[in-house]
Amino acid sequence: MLRRDPAQPWHPSYWLASLGAGGLSVSFFMYLMWLVPHPGFPMPTWQHLETVLSGQASLPAGVRAVALLATLLMLLLAALHLVLLIWNFREHRAARSTESYSRLLGSPAEVQLMTQPLTLAMTVNVCFALGALLVPGLWSIVEYLFPLALLAFAAIGIWALKLYGRYITRMLVSGGYRSEEHNHLSPLIAVFTFSMLSVGFAAPAAMSHYQVLAALAGTLSILFLVVAVVTGILVLISGLQAMLQHGLQNQATPSIWMLVPIMTLLGIEWVRMQHGLSHHFSAPVEQGRLFVVLSAIFMLQLGVMLLGFRVMQLNGYLKAHLKGAERNPVSFGLICPGVALFVMGMFWWHLVWVESGIVTAFGAVYWLGITLLALVQLLTLAALLRLSGRLLRHKSVQIASMQ
Repeated sequence: MLRRDPAQPWHPSYWLASLGAGGLSVSFFMYLMWLVPHPGFPMPTWQHLETVLSGQASLPAGVRAVALLATLLMLLLAALHLVLLIWNFREHRAARSTESYSRLLGSPAEVQLMTQPLTLAMTVNVCFALGALLVPGLWSIVEYLFPLALLAFAAIGIWALKLYGRYITRMLVSGGYRSEEHNHLSPLIAVFTFSMLSVGFAAPAAMSHYQVLAALAGTLSILFLVVAVVTGILVLISGLQAMLQHGLQNQATPSIWMLVPIMTLLGIEWVRMQHGLSHHFSAPVEQGRLFVVLSAIFMLQLGVMLLGFRVMQLNGYLKAHLKGAERNPVSFGLICPGVALFVMGMFWWHLVWVESGIVTAFGAVYWLGITLLALVQLLTLAALLRLSGRLLRHKSVQIASMQ
């Protein structure tokens, strides 16, 4: 049974546990996406999975085992995502009547409420992947589902804009900004949310056969892309300045990695838009452009991860929160960067190296690249299970009375 420490006030970062589980579920879908053939389809569906399950698909050695294991882990993590989602709704509802929640609404930490629409946007992505993969014949009516997906993302987008609008307008009208309270990059959670919405809208833009629907989805994707970029620039400028002046706030250390999932989402959004433009506006996808953009994003992500890891070595954050006595829900922010690095790595490896012919698919070098990426994914999964056990499986300590 899930149970947090009642002595610790509820914090919006608990939503990141559900978000991380959902992201890991989608990350295992990446094996099916790139290893299982799906000609004529933008992603693998039930008919492709069925051929793998039945053994009818002609696959290179090892691919069937990887696909089956990935499918199983995808399903288990999707179930964990939904369980944690329901738990978070219940905890959030109970916390709304507490004094600590009232203080949260008037503090810089109010922006962390953006974790809720962020997590629900991930839920839409998880359900879309599960539906396509597990429901026979669903892809035949996918054009009817795209408008529903747009409505879902639009509703979440309006909610996210309202939440962030309340936070930023309060700061602009009432003031109270103090750099010593913002010496971290936690406000990037809003950028993360807008980026998730942008990539969500980009899916119909890339996959729909109807130009009007694709154009509408692309417009909304670009809208949230612009909001994400502008907000991100402002947060980075103010956050970096405060950190250089006051040092990084120890509790918010995971925020230094927040750029990694943002870059993955915006990178995938860009790839999807390229495919949509190619399909509807006769703008072919150029291999050279893919090489430059995706390589730049992945190299920058590696740099951010290494910088953050060095910072966490110096302040002891990883040791304290993964092995030590510290138990803080903010540490769930460690999960999404690992997920994002793996997902962008899969896009970079396949679109830049494999599809260009530089690396031969399913050869020794190919599997070496997949293995290195899988290590990142498995370490992230281990961190999620470790943190969940420490923060969501609290056991009451009962001291026996002496007679």
